[in-house]
Amino acid sequence: MNPDKPTTRDANQGEGDRVASRQYNQQLREFVDAGKVDPAARSAELYVEQKPDEAARAERKAKRGPTSARVSVDELMAKGRTVIDRVRPIIERAVGKLRARLARK
Repeated sequence: MNPDKPTTRDANQGEGDRVASRQYNQQLREFVDAGKVDPAARSAELYVEQKPDEAARAERKAKRGPTSARVSVDELMAKGRTVIDRVRPIIERAVGKLRARLARK
């Protein structure tokens, strides 16, 4: 790495995402400073008391963590989209790029 020619900053921040962390901490401070903690806690307590089954289900789902962004073929079919509908834009983009590349030669 040459100090005279600094490299461009990569969006990948390595181990932790400092920008997202900074935004989260700022929003958390604003939430606490606005006095929204006690009303939110009371609201959550009422929800757990009134709908214990839904609260337990939501807690189990949250403990599993984020789900994959990938969608199975069965889920696509249930949503009314076929695999071809999902792949078509990708193929059309690739064909367009290939045509543009061949037109330059």
